[in-house]
Amino acid sequence: MVRLQPRFRTAASILLASLALVECVAAQRPRFLPDDPIARVPEVPLLFQTKPQEVDELYDFGVNSLHYKVPAPTPSLGINTLGEVPDSSWYTNRDLPRMTRAELQRGSRVSGGPVPPFTVVAAKTEGVSPGFRMNDGRGRVFFVKADPPSNPEMATASDVVGALFFYALGYNTPENYVLVASPEQFQLSPKASITEPSGKKQPMHEKDWRRVLNLIPRMPDGRIRVMTSLAINGKLMGPHVYQGVRSDDPNDLIPHQQRRDLRGLAVFAAWLNHTDAKSSNSMDALEGSGSEARMVHYLLDFGALFGSDSTIAKDPRHGREFTFPTSRAQLKQVSTFGLDFPDWETVHYPGDLKAVGNFTAEAFDPIKWKENYPNPAFRAMLPADAYWAAKKIMAFTDDDIRAIVEQGQFTNPESVDSITKTLIARRDAVGRAWFQRAVPLEELRIENAELHFENLAVRYGFTKAPSYRYEWFHFDNQSGGKKVVPGSSSTMVPPELINGAKGDYFGCTIASDEHGDLSTTAYFHEEHGTWRLVGIDRKTSPPSLP
Repeated sequence: MVRLQPRFRTAASILLASLALVECVAAQRPRFLPDDPIARVPEVPLLFQTKPQEVDELYDFGVNSLHYKVPAPTPSLGINTLGEVPDSSWYTNRDLPRMTRAELQRGSRVSGGPVPPFTVVAAKTEGVSPGFRMNDGRGRVFFVKADPPSNPEMATASDVVGALFFYALGYNTPENYVLVASPEQFQLSPKASITEPSGKKQPMHEKDWRRVLNLIPRMPDGRIRVMTSLAINGKLMGPHVYQGVRSDDPNDLIPHQQRRDLRGLAVFAAWLNHTDAKSSNSMDALEGSGSEARMVHYLLDFGALFGSDSTIAKDPRHGREFTFPTSRAQLKQVSTFGLDFPDWETVHYPGDLKAVGNFTAEAFDPIKWKENYPNPAFRAMLPADAYWAAKKIMAFTDDDIRAIVEQGQFTNPESVDSITKTLIARRDAVGRAWFQRAVPLEELRIENAELHFENLAVRYGFTKAPSYRYEWFHFDNQSGGKKVVPGSSSTMVPPELINGAKGDYFGCTIASDEHGDLSTTAYFHEEHGTWRLVGIDRKTSPPSLP
């Protein structure tokens, strides 16, 4: 051991010197690179062996329920210099304002729904709502789920409509379709199997299939209505978790709890009341081969959105409290002898609309909303993450929302009206809540030597146009230093900046007189006689880390 000590000292000295050199180089690295802001994350092919991973639901629930407190803030990652999430195997930016009604209603559904005859190859009998797997007339595999008898149309519509919303928001989702068919159109495969509630798998016989069919609600004409989900392309690699990284994916380099697209998912889930947003409702798939091989990350299972809890109408406490109450909530109930009724206990739900379940905008608080049990990425969300998500939600027009909800194929038009009206109200609540925690400026640009922008809170009628303070500055892209231009406090770009040298950088910090502690800073770069936006910093309340 004595003989190794000098070697350890030498190795330590080399390591420390190397770290110092790396730190020095990093300090000299320019903030903005020629390709900023990047639109897509460069990814490498998956060339080595991978294997499916499993997530134990009970373990996931138990461990995360113990970590319900908001963790110490960590920087949001997986974003470009504008604070946007670039395209990747996780996320794709969709141009919502330009998506047509047909595109919104189609979503990821490019293959078409199942065509008869339908061959049942596997089934399960656990739970109130049965599920089975079938092949259609074109040999494609579909996973099939039904509505609970108490609420026909509720869960099947939720699954279809939810997939369309999350696709439009940028996530990878399966192709979900509502199928209405006669029981006679389904035939049992000779090799079919059934999994009993005990987990035992055995050959499936006609009587077993009839038992499954009897659990599915019948329409007045005797047909059944189910949700069919086309199997995801590629080799299924199991769910992804909401913290850490996947070691067998070379492109999975960012801790999931720090990804903006997974943190912001909390705001999308709150809007749509997706209380069951958890690891087991996701799936990674190995798609492509050779240099095109990638691990693609999907969200799935949307039967517990809106007023649905898949097998029953949603309990009013869902979305307001964790399944396992926090110590603070328990203490409050004990100290008040259970007499301190939370506002959600007195909320009115449209009980006459069984297909809607329990879904309302009354008492909806986008900031206090909670998933069934703590999601690490949701708990780590910062105001800047929420702002990113909120502006995407606000991009849905009333007509966009209705167009997607209609794909639930409700028999009662009042169900479409109810869900649409509630989503519109919840959308506006999300915008009001998160836009007030930032200076919500977008479309920042310089035209005719003047700064132009749009205040989203003003655009959507949440507030009157405020007055601003402007601070212009030179920006040293190499050192990150700023040199304020004195006396510059208007939207006009100071002459010394607009007439600067080619390739220069400058910026402007815009603060609201109403909320002086909040600001948006825009950075511009001179390129061929024009000034291009290359970066945005947002000072939020509470602060978000850079």
